[in-house]
Amino acid sequence: MPTKKKTTTTRKSATPARSVRSTKTVSAEEIVEKKSESSQASTAARSQNFAQSVKENKLPVALLIGALLIGGLLYYFRSLFVVATVNGEPISRISMVQELEKQGGKQALNSIVTKTLVQQEARKQNVTVSQDEINAELKKIEDNLKKQGQNLEQVLQIQGLTKSGLEEQIRLQKLVEKMVGKEVKITDKEIDDYIEKNKASYPEGTDLKKERPTISEQLKQQKLSEKIQSWLEKLQKDAKIDYLVNY
Repeated sequence: MPTKKKTTTTRKSATPARSVRSTKTVSAEEIVEKKSESSQASTAARSQNFAQSVKENKLPVALLIGALLIGGLLYYFRSLFVVATVNGEPISRISMVQELEKQGGKQALNSIVTKTLVQQEARKQNVTVSQDEINAELKKIEDNLKKQGQNLEQVLQIQGLTKSGLEEQIRLQKLVEKMVGKEVKITDKEIDDYIEKNKASYPEGTDLKKERPTISEQLKQQKLSEKIQSWLEKLQKDAKIDYLVNY
């Protein structure tokens, strides 16, 4: 009997041992889960802090990028603000423009006003000049220069003009000629009178009949020039021009 009691006692003590091991296993799992949750919470907190930091620094970064872009543009287009430097001292474009205005501002302004009046009148009369007409006139100029041993590029450089600038002058001239030149006519009597008055200026033996087309063109250009001058004066007189700057 005592032996059985001991056996019973041993069995009773064995049961709590298994219960203790089971409790230890559950506690370990809970610790792992808590560590995982803590790690996730820490990661989320760091992400939130990083996002907040980026958000707070977004404006300074944008300002820095904007400043760099503006600085780059100012350097690239620096000739718009500074035309030269003398021993490191800049000469602004504004000062150059002011000096040019002093020297020829009135003439330049009158030229622009005249150009504007011609363009307005051309639109009113629906008069245009095609690029083919401009090209044809350019070819005439180039051919005449070649006869004199010159080329167009050299002449433009000497006169401080560009080809596009010359084309603009030709376009303006053609517009005026179309609006005013149609009224200009040269008669045979005018040619005869010119030959009679200038006969002595021609070399002996010159066939004056062959010179008649050239004379006719010269007289036409002279009469056209006079007609254009009076036409422009009338345009300016009839126009409402307000000068805001006096030179």
